[in-house]
Amino acid sequence: MADFETMVDLASERLGGAAIWATDDFFAPKENLLKPGKAVFIPGKYTEQGKWMDGWESRRRRVGSEDACIVRLGLAGRIAGFDVDTSHFLGNAPARVSIEATSVPGYRPLEALLGSDVAWTEILPPSAVKPGSQNLFVITDAGTYSHVKLRIYPDGGVARLRVYGTVKPDWALLLSEHRVLDLAAVEHGGVVIAASDEFFSDRRNLLLPGPSRDMGDGWESKRRRGPGHDWAIVRLGRAGTLVRTDIDTTHFKGNYPESCSLEGCFLRGEDSPEALEAAAWKELLPRTKLEAHTRHVFSLQASEPVSHVRLRIFPDGGVARLRLYGAPLTT
Repeated sequence: MADFETMVDLASERLGGAAIWATDDFFAPKENLLKPGKAVFIPGKYTEQGKWMDGWESRRRRVGSEDACIVRLGLAGRIAGFDVDTSHFLGNAPARVSIEATSVPGYRPLEALLGSDVAWTEILPPSAVKPGSQNLFVITDAGTYSHVKLRIYPDGGVARLRVYGTVKPDWALLLSEHRVLDLAAVEHGGVVIAASDEFFSDRRNLLLPGPSRDMGDGWESKRRRGPGHDWAIVRLGRAGTLVRTDIDTTHFKGNYPESCSLEGCFLRGEDSPEALEAAAWKELLPRTKLEAHTRHVFSLQASEPVSHVRLRIFPDGGVARLRLYGAPLTT
């Protein structure tokens, strides 16, 4: 997973991803493929079709060579790799999988996607998968895609499909309509590239769209027993001059940070750990007290563009969402 740690799951349900078509989902529905979290197995649970499985599962194929499922990505982007997770599919996993992708502008009906005028590009050739395993594949294709088609050979079940990549927003459209927008939003290409601690929940939750659902839907570090504080670093979807932040501690009532601060820097090249360590970080928000279960709105002291923002929380705790509003650079 290390290669995908700074990537976004472009197919995530939370981002609008959907399994919209399958040749067959007799035993388990295609929609399960994109469910959040790990698949579960419940011994002894059956449906009228057979054993209940937490994934997509087709019937035993007697004619033809494969089954397929089309997924509309929640966010179009460049695909870096896949996790084809066959957890709990042991005697019923496919032998091989392949994946094709296409880019379709606008919102085309399913019939159009199934038509012969849509060009699908094979970005993962037929590849062996192991039963009951996370099968990780790295992709080198440089295209930007809106849909993927998972083929399984000859049939069987897949628990989860994750499509890791980099969001590619339509900046020409965004810049024509907005002077100020959330430059950290995942739909605008923002990503939390590092954090000091993610013991209780994933740092990437910070930038998810919409309000947090519960305490597990934010970023929370473990209780700090020594000196220091926790932090998270955001790579903005586009560099810009920040004017406002929303720091939301909703659902964090007995475990919110006592205070926080924000710093920004501008990097032109790689944002490796070494580059981030050597960067000239400038204060955007001085250390400021926070309250429990509250959406805080603060003006920022930004006078020049930044590409990365570091959120420091003192000494530890949880934050539900982070929004960073600013004027994006136009060049």
